[in-house]
Amino acid sequence: MSGPAIRPVSRRTRFAIVGLGAFAERYVRALQGMSGVEVTWGVGRDPLRTAEAAARLGLPRHATSVAEACADDTVDAVIVCTPEDAHREAAVAALDAGKHVIVEKPLASTDEDGVAMVRAARSSRKLLMPAFLLRFDYRYARLKQRLQEIEPVHSVYAYRNFDRSLFRLYSRTHSFIENAIHDIDLMLWYLDSPVVRVHGFCRNTLGLPNPDVNWGVLEFASGALGVLQTTWLYPDQRHADLQWNAGIHVMGARGVLECANDAGGFIANTDETGILLLDQTGWADIHGEARGAFGAMLRHCVACIRAEAEYAGTTPEQALEAMRIACRLVEDSQRRLPASAHPLQGEGQDVCGR
Repeated sequence: MSGPAIRPVSRRTRFAIVGLGAFAERYVRALQGMSGVEVTWGVGRDPLRTAEAAARLGLPRHATSVAEACADDTVDAVIVCTPEDAHREAAVAALDAGKHVIVEKPLASTDEDGVAMVRAARSSRKLLMPAFLLRFDYRYARLKQRLQEIEPVHSVYAYRNFDRSLFRLYSRTHSFIENAIHDIDLMLWYLDSPVVRVHGFCRNTLGLPNPDVNWGVLEFASGALGVLQTTWLYPDQRHADLQWNAGIHVMGARGVLECANDAGGFIANTDETGILLLDQTGWADIHGEARGAFGAMLRHCVACIRAEAEYAGTTPEQALEAMRIACRLVEDSQRRLPASAHPLQGEGQDVCGR
């Protein structure tokens, strides 16, 4: 398949953003700090709240429909930060209107929605960029570059553990789909081999809508094994800027490569804060600019829109495959759920919409 049709953009690159929650603010602030970039539209469902959010974020225009923002010929791209089940509506509308799209991960909440988004991207020949920022984290990217030194790879272990207080917000979506999707994407990127079998194991210890302890095993056609761990049992990190413990360990025939977000970095210890571990790689801002992996991802997107770079991120097809693997993990874990465990949200239904 040929790549997206990108024509050079000589003027300022302008974005509309759909969904105006806390995550949208990260996007707006990061883009506002970039040279030659503007965020000119904010789109939300509620007129009053949308107007208030647009004013707070310094967005000159706002609307309650994607179509209205996309009717502005000066808009080059649309960022979709809605809940997962609304990704398809916003992304397809923007692509059909001839706009490039960044969509938060996971790509969608159902297979049908994901397929529709991939088809819309192919039909429009516009960029559809799933926001998998770890491919733009220099540590994970450096690991990818050095894989040939240890190949063949036999084992990959990825972990992603969060503060338990955050789970009340994020328990709406299964953690295999919402969080472990990052590590599924990395494993597919690193191993470049299809997943042939999955095994999911989950426990619900907090009694919230979805399980808070999640382990998955992926069997790859290459013979490699991938192990995923994502939990919400970390003590609240009152003296940390990270709020999560994550990393990856890759073992091959000739060595081991690993990285972790809470190993090294910058640590402050003051009378006011105590020990403070500062994020220097993911969401780090320096001199008003987003300089971590998030900023690198957005700068790459802008460069692609301007035809200044060849796209190097996760493709829509890869994001769809990662979502399908995550859904298979959910389904497998539900089949082996112990009788004494708390019921899962939608138990007895197809959580992935197949």
